[in-house]
Amino acid sequence: MRLPFHRASIRVRLLLASTTVQVVLLSLLLANSVRLMNDAASASLDTTISQNASMLHAMATAYGEQQRYEALEDVLGELLAGTTEGLVYVRIVAPDQTPLVSAGLPDMAQLPAATEPGTGFFSRLRGDGLVHVRHPLLLPRNEVGFMQFGVSVQTLAAARRAITEQGLVIALVEIALTFVLLSTVGYFLTRNLGRLLAGSRAIADGHLDHRVPARGDDELAVIARHFNIMASTLQRRVAELQESAARLKASEERHALAMRGANDGLWDWDIPTGTAYYSDRFCEILGLAPGTLPNVPQAFLEYIHPDDVALYRERMVAHLKGESSQFMMEHRVRQPAGDYRWVLTRGVARPNGKARVGRMAGSISDIDQRKRAEQQLIHDALHDGLTGLPNRALFIEHVNHALAQRRRDEGFQLAVLAINVERFSLVNDSYGHAVGDDLLRRVANHITSLMREGDVVARVGGDQFAVLLNGLQNSAEALRIGESLIALPAFVVRSADRILHPRCRIGVALSEDDEDAQGLLRDADNALHKARQSESAPIEFFHASMHAQAVRALQLESDLRWALAHGGLAVHYQPIVSLTTRRTSSFEALVRWPHATHGLLSPSEFIPLAETLDLIHDLGMEVLRITCADLRRWRDAAPDAPPARVSVNLSARQLARPMLTTELLAVIDRHGVAHDQIRFEVTESLLAHPAGPAMKTLRDLRSAGIEILIDDFGTGYSTLSYLHTMPCNQVKLDGSFVRSITEDLRLRAIVRRSIELAHDLGIAVVAECIEDERQLEVLRALGCDFGQGYLFARAMDRDAAQQWLRGESPSRQAAH
Repeated sequence: MRLPFHRASIRVRLLLASTTVQVVLLSLLLANSVRLMNDAASASLDTTISQNASMLHAMATAYGEQQRYEALEDVLGELLAGTTEGLVYVRIVAPDQTPLVSAGLPDMAQLPAATEPGTGFFSRLRGDGLVHVRHPLLLPRNEVGFMQFGVSVQTLAAARRAITEQGLVIALVEIALTFVLLSTVGYFLTRNLGRLLAGSRAIADGHLDHRVPARGDDELAVIARHFNIMASTLQRRVAELQESAARLKASEERHALAMRGANDGLWDWDIPTGTAYYSDRFCEILGLAPGTLPNVPQAFLEYIHPDDVALYRERMVAHLKGESSQFMMEHRVRQPAGDYRWVLTRGVARPNGKARVGRMAGSISDIDQRKRAEQQLIHDALHDGLTGLPNRALFIEHVNHALAQRRRDEGFQLAVLAINVERFSLVNDSYGHAVGDDLLRRVANHITSLMREGDVVARVGGDQFAVLLNGLQNSAEALRIGESLIALPAFVVRSADRILHPRCRIGVALSEDDEDAQGLLRDADNALHKARQSESAPIEFFHASMHAQAVRALQLESDLRWALAHGGLAVHYQPIVSLTTRRTSSFEALVRWPHATHGLLSPSEFIPLAETLDLIHDLGMEVLRITCADLRRWRDAAPDAPPARVSVNLSARQLARPMLTTELLAVIDRHGVAHDQIRFEVTESLLAHPAGPAMKTLRDLRSAGIEILIDDFGTGYSTLSYLHTMPCNQVKLDGSFVRSITEDLRLRAIVRRSIELAHDLGIAVVAECIEDERQLEVLRALGCDFGQGYLFARAMDRDAAQQWLRGESPSRQAAH
């Protein structure tokens, strides 16, 4: 049973205990004092009663024998008159209850009963403070009556009450003083204990930096100092434990996060007992519910792919024998649905101290997505993403395998076909890439459907396919297969409601001795290039000369870049003469390439190459630079001679440049050549788009004082439709008109009307390719202004052109 104050503080309990002891002791002391005082009062009362009884008995006897009761009553009356303390009344009563003496308290009508003797002081007091004493009295004639008297003890009772009250007050004051004294003493005694208690509570609440004030040198102060030392040590140890716990928690979190991130399952094999533990994630990877895999190592072996079990056992045994530091193997495991998933199983065996393995533990990782991604990457690396066919790299591998078979069997023949879809870029540009992609997929399916077993189809370029034909009888079989591929199935363009009939061009390379895959595909590409240039033969077989031409083209490409960078090109000038006077009016600048190996190369051999390599602008600017330098040199050599004028050709790609005018004028002005000395020739086909950048460039050049010539007039577009909008000064009749003008009367009529129309528009006419006098006479009769051709002069180099000018110098002014 707990006391009511079991939760009170020590100070409160000390105060309560000390106060209780004081109250009990004082109560006992007060009670004893009251008892002693009662005993003393009782003794005093008994003495008074005894004395009064003796005195009254003597007086009653003396007066009674003389029957002088009246005298006795008078004596006693005088004695008791005005008395309030001590003897206050006396009554003597005869046996028949007749009063004989009645002294004192005359108002007492009835005689009260006698007080019981032997009781305590207060027990014998009446409410009026009187003690009534009755004694028998022998009267004369031997009659027995009684005498009763009353003794008043009010003063004694008041004194006793006052003494008791004062004692009680003194006791209460003593208790209060004791309480205050003990509270003060308890406060000073328990203050440090309270601080220690508060400190212990603070430490318990985690405030390890709390310290208890330690004042003085008493035992409690020493305890407080030791408490602070203990708290400091505890704080340090707790900090160390917290740091260790934080590191451990971080390590556990890293491990848990790593395991969660790795998404691995754990396994543990107790080898001596033959039991195994498999985590929930382990079972999940196998597609099983947690805890459903039996705890034996053989249970897992049943889920491994049959093709992987033997290798799994072999590596496991090798690791248990200590031949590897870690067991690791990628393999497949069976799923409940019957399919297989790729996993990575790892583990490390630990010896049990007896040179034997006692335990092995590890993890299993789900690598199915990674393995499938790797397989997909390998597939994507070797296959075309659009058609699903092998790409160039895989096709080369197939060709190498076929060539290896040919080296083992000389009778084994093979061929490589390079296939190109005609006008594929036009389909892409006209209908969009989605239609182009659909066309390529249809072509791939068509080619694949026509192949024999063992043949390989690949996509090796944008619109180019390659086919490996294995086991050919002869070249005729390759030709027959190629011919079946030329015409492709009709292709419906749903978005444009059109039906296309695509066709192929094919280059064929037959296997030869000491051939490699790259070379065979290269030869097929060379044959394909030849087939694409042919107008009648869609299939071309490779010949050694094609390779030589391809090598020559590559060499020319490198040499052309070098020539443009180091000034290896030259400009020849062909005179343009007046048909009336046959005097030189101007020149046309014609680029030439004096190659160090191949000699002077024709423009038809390297200008298309420059177009293909996107070097035509650099080539045109180099021709303009050389021309301006030659004009400046001719002027310096003959300052008094009339200035020569030269026509320089501009290509379509140049005219597409928005800043071409600025570039051309910068070169001309840098060489100090007058603008009217330079003319630019453009082909008629450039004028098909009047709103294009070419027209603006030509107008800007004319505004700068430079004349414009339209080359190949009458061969490109509807001449009459654009003649009135052409920003030009002269037109040049194409040589195809001039060659047949002497025999074809209808052609001659067309030329006549064209010349007349040009003259009506204020445009001069130049005829090209004049090679004999008859052509000259006809053109002169038709009113043609100028002519150019072998009849007058071939193109000549800079020095020869300068000599030409000197030879005509006296009469050139008239020609202008």
